[in-house]
Amino acid sequence: LGAAGALVWLIGWSDVLALEEVHVTGAGASVERDVLAAAAPPMGEPLVRIDTAAIADAVRGLPEVADVSVTRSWPRALTISVELRSPAAVVSDGSARWQVDSEGVLFGNGTEQPAGLPVLAAPTGDTVDEVAARAAGVAVLTGLPGELAELVVTVTAETEASVELTLDGGATVRWGTADQMGEKGDVLLALLAQEATHYDVSAPAKPAIRP
Repeated sequence: LGAAGALVWLIGWSDVLALEEVHVTGAGASVERDVLAAAAPPMGEPLVRIDTAAIADAVRGLPEVADVSVTRSWPRALTISVELRSPAAVVSDGSARWQVDSEGVLFGNGTEQPAGLPVLAAPTGDTVDEVAARAAGVAVLTGLPGELAELVVTVTAETEASVELTLDGGATVRWGTADQMGEKGDVLLALLAQEATHYDVSAPAKPAIRP
């Protein structure tokens, strides 16, 4: 019993197996700093008593983080493994630019346009409807057939069901939701044979044009 008690004390209360190091994987230097700040690891706490789930939840709250796991690396370290969000487009409110992923989550705001990312005109708030609008816009922006994507200048998503396209000739397209992407693309390409100022393929079985 004495030996068992000593072992429990050694593991759970002494500083022999206390936290001394924290390793972050999967993140660049700037995000790593944010991860460590959010994690606030209790240095010097016995490793076995550290709430790794609470640390993971705190790090998961960072906009850039899609998922995270926290594991004990015996004898005296924690490893925080981070999966970062993958940018699909850029959304701007006029003064700042955010990267946005396929789930409509904004992250990595700045003033410069990230190279290689298309621009999506969409709300920048964090309500459920605004996130859904951005997700729909990204789905359309990244799902357009190549032949059609070359003609698109701007994708606008004010709501989840009101995605619109502006073509390089100035015509607009009411796309609607991100559903039936293939059907809508085929119908629009056929309609473009007729010159018009507005095309509506939101219901691809019943398309419409306006001269």
